[in-house]
Amino acid sequence: MIYNASTDKWYQYFNADGPQWLILLGVYGFRALWATLGICFDFGIVYITVKSKSLRSICNILIAMESAFALILNIGYYVSFLVVLSGIKFIRYEYCFWYLIVPCLFGDVAQLLMVFTGVDRLCCVVFPVWYKMRRAKYYLTFVSVVLCCYATYDYIINYIDYLNSKDFILSCTVNEMGNGGMGTLMKMNGLTFSGTLMVLYSLCWFTVFRLNATSKNVNSNNRKLIKSLIFIIGLNLIGVFIKSIVNMIFQSFVVVNVFIKTAFSIAFSFLTITVYSANAPVLYTVSTEYRTRFLKHFPWLPQFVSNSVVSPFPNDTDDQSTTVPRQWLDNANDVNKTGVMSTKMKNKPVYRVASL
Repeated sequence: MIYNASTDKWYQYFNADGPQWLILLGVYGFRALWATLGICFDFGIVYITVKSKSLRSICNILIAMESAFALILNIGYYVSFLVVLSGIKFIRYEYCFWYLIVPCLFGDVAQLLMVFTGVDRLCCVVFPVWYKMRRAKYYLTFVSVVLCCYATYDYIINYIDYLNSKDFILSCTVNEMGNGGMGTLMKMNGLTFSGTLMVLYSLCWFTVFRLNATSKNVNSNNRKLIKSLIFIIGLNLIGVFIKSIVNMIFQSFVVVNVFIKTAFSIAFSFLTITVYSANAPVLYTVSTEYRTRFLKHFPWLPQFVSNSVVSPFPNDTDDQSTTVPRQWLDNANDVNKTGVMSTKMKNKPVYRVASL
């Protein structure tokens, strides 16, 4: 693909001397902060999975692997901020590629892990007997082999695309990859994964919440886990599916102003970070098991969430512990075994506990 920097209005405007580069610094700086928050979320999922024996099922491990790979993807968003902060502003893709290829590969493999997680949940519901008898070691080995094969394929098409677009001048971010001849294929891969996820989780929703023959095999904890995953996949449709469609239209079918195209790319990069960091907040909110483990390993979390306190017990109960004032307990102790209120208690004001 022939590229001429002199006709790239985005590059010409922001590379010129003047205060306009501060716009890039502010946008990319805020995106780096947003990515930092995502990194913290992803690290939290990985940490509690490693530390908690109750989070060692195949599904839990797949979610942790996805978060670990997403963490590496989010680290890649620091590159563009550092490039602008250094005053360079833009660099050729020839040099940028090697900084971005690792985050890109891990992000694409994380997308494939979402598919495997959906397959795991569907098999758990539809084939419960086989699911209980399968060997986790063999299944995870199979998943690892498939991930390695896909990563190799993904690297090849990214490298071919790089060979055709070395001269592009970029701010060096993952969302700017795919400008060469393989760009359409790369976006089609994203659409394929998103479409597969839609089908898988639609089947999960139907078998868990609508089909009586299979829904009875699903316990409360699994229902909450599947609800969490369905919500995350809904975000994926916005952050990956729609982004791939818009980028493919802009690249292959419609000629738009470079400022509009780049603005869309930056906006979708924020959505991408949100999608790949959603596991922790969604699972913390919906899943009792994950919330319990988060509170155990990060006891300071309640200061940043709602006033309700979750029971610290490691079972799957939904009960929430409530702090009772000491005066209520003193009043209760004044009631004798026959159920008659003592004279001492009669002289005390009565406190009623509001219904929870």
